[in-house]
Amino acid sequence: MNTLSSSGYYCSVGATAGKNDELTISEALCDPLIAIVMRADGVTSEEFKRLLEAAARELKANLADG
Repeated sequence: MNTLSSSGYYCSVGATAGKNDELTISEALCDPLIAIVMRADGVTSEEFKRLLEAAARELKANLADG
């Protein structure tokens, strides 16, 4: 089941059930606790998404380099 979060992203309810303990970028953008911290820090969903995507790209590149 999908719901629209306050950040404007569609989120699967129970998305991490049965998976590992790490959130995907989409799940992080939908997490209510993360949303509260972002709001308190004045960070938009788009800014946070860009940050996470950049970190993921850098991590992937570093892992590929060995």
